[in-house]
Amino acid sequence: MACIGTAGHVDHGKSTLVKALTGIDPDRLTEEKERGMTIDLGFAWLTLPGGREVSIVDVPGHESFIKNMLAGVGGIDAALLVVAADEGVMPQTREHLAILDLLGVSRGVVALTKSDLVDEEWLELVREEVQEQLQGTTLAEAAIIPVSVYQGQQRGISQLLMQLDRILNEVQERRNIGRPRLPIDRVFTMTGFGTVATGTLLDGTFTVGREVEILPQGITSRIRGLQTHKQQREAVSPGNRVAMNLANVARTELGRGNVVALPGQLRSTVLLDAHMHLLPDAGRSLTHNMQVDFYCGSQEIPARVRLLDMEELLPGGSAWIQLRLSRPAVVARRDRFILRIPSPSMTIGGGEIVDVQPRYHRRLQLAVLEGLERLMQGSPEELVLAALDRRVPGRVEAKTSAPGARAVRGLVGYELTDIVKQANMAEDVTLQILETLLSEGGVRKIGGFWFAQHIWDMLADEATRLVGEYHRLYPLRSGLSKEEWRGRLNLSPRMANEVLAELQNEGRLTMIGAGGEVGAGMRPEGSQRTGGLLRFPDFTPRFTPAQQQLVARLLQRFRASPYTPPGRGEVEEMVGAEVLNALIEQGQLVKVGESILFLRETYDEALKRLVAYLRLHGKMTVAEARDILGATRKYILPLLEHMDALRITKRSGDERVPGSGALQVDEE
Repeated sequence: MACIGTAGHVDHGKSTLVKALTGIDPDRLTEEKERGMTIDLGFAWLTLPGGREVSIVDVPGHESFIKNMLAGVGGIDAALLVVAADEGVMPQTREHLAILDLLGVSRGVVALTKSDLVDEEWLELVREEVQEQLQGTTLAEAAIIPVSVYQGQQRGISQLLMQLDRILNEVQERRNIGRPRLPIDRVFTMTGFGTVATGTLLDGTFTVGREVEILPQGITSRIRGLQTHKQQREAVSPGNRVAMNLANVARTELGRGNVVALPGQLRSTVLLDAHMHLLPDAGRSLTHNMQVDFYCGSQEIPARVRLLDMEELLPGGSAWIQLRLSRPAVVARRDRFILRIPSPSMTIGGGEIVDVQPRYHRRLQLAVLEGLERLMQGSPEELVLAALDRRVPGRVEAKTSAPGARAVRGLVGYELTDIVKQANMAEDVTLQILETLLSEGGVRKIGGFWFAQHIWDMLADEATRLVGEYHRLYPLRSGLSKEEWRGRLNLSPRMANEVLAELQNEGRLTMIGAGGEVGAGMRPEGSQRTGGLLRFPDFTPRFTPAQQQLVARLLQRFRASPYTPPGRGEVEEMVGAEVLNALIEQGQLVKVGESILFLRETYDEALKRLVAYLRLHGKMTVAEARDILGATRKYILPLLEHMDALRITKRSGDERVPGSGALQVDEE
């Protein structure tokens, strides 16, 4: 299936010619019929002499409706440029031709309409004028055919059809990369069916019954029916003019510029990298941060242009630009676009989108410009590598405990679906390239994520460096919290798990305490030795000789008065907070309250003695607990509250009875 778009000045006979070719009047609006002038897009179809079925999009020629024209020509395979023989080339002829050239439409035919109104000499002059206008454009080789459809007479129509057939045979088949998208150019309601959206299908196939997503709103719907040229279809392929009946969505929720896609395959953006050309007759230069209107597919969005490689773009020149859109657009790499200025309203240029999810670039940066050039000119392998080498800044929320801690940005991997979107290639082709690069050592696959090899090397080095730095700063701590490690690497939870698993397999890191230890659930905060901490496999927290002497004296104090030990403040004065935390983390000391600490063996013995008393007597008061251990209320009350929290005991009035955790204490 192919699609032809008309172009040309107002009142040059585009719609009349379409009706003569197809038998269908493309003017559907009452106002159009009353005024004899096309206002919005019209649609028709025909079968060419060779049997090829084609769609025709008829566009308005008046300068006031150029926006409607732009909504219709984005998906065409060939142009039918219409020039009235009695008037010749006019302003909208030039603007429409410039738009076709900027959009890269390389196949077309020029129809010299109303040729019955002029003599042969005048007709030849108009032909020469048109040929001169075509020079230097993508339609420079287009055939020019005089036609006339006046009062039932048809001159040149058969030659025009044959020429359209010939050029469409030269057009490559529309690519199918398994990522269908339908830029909506019209929405209406059909009685008994509901909402219908129309457009020219790109990049893939839609089938009846498929769930779809309407962007940029993110509305979920389902395809109830498909039509091409008023014929029901179970499936439609790229290049078709499609009418899509959508379920569970109101007509008022949709509009021209929306895009229908498969869920999750496309996402909207407000920032684009592109290469553009400013028309020689633009009338003015393009300056940095200039306000423009951006047209792509059926979308029209105000935007600002950031010039990346110069201060000012002169007419006839080209530049690398970054477009900051005023609202989200749904586009793909390699899409062509048009830029116009709002006042005075005129087309000034256009170009090709290179990156649909770029970072905000600093201007006049050689590395940025070289990267854009690679994206523009690169081979499929280079495009895949470029997709993997994107540095996504992101935001880091994690609080870090190490002095001078810094967050690492951009060292990330991508899933296959993300790479397909960025490289703008079919999924099977992208996967084949990735597997080839994997065998050659250019990429690395970690779980479900693909990394450029040099990105993985940097990430792995940084991931281990963070742990090593933590060991250096805190030699008495068992390891770096996994969550702090993940936050500083700026990784998603899933990616962090995949990266950690690989680093563990390589023997570079280990994680301790993830599953706890026997009886750990019966211990208070600080008594579990480790929990989700990353460390080097050969790392062991060690006290210095001086610290070890302090620890020995401290532990002797605890053993000398096991149930009336020194409080936390006193312990910190004796050995320091870092040593105390290490003793708690190692399990040598157990914290049972804000300021109460017990030696590990004292704590275990206390729990067993108190539980044994409970089992024998069925209940226990604070005074009885105090007598059992020979401790004071200062220590007994925090210990009993701690046991309540762990469900070893359960409070009943002024007494304690056995809790559900008491059995586990016995088993320990």
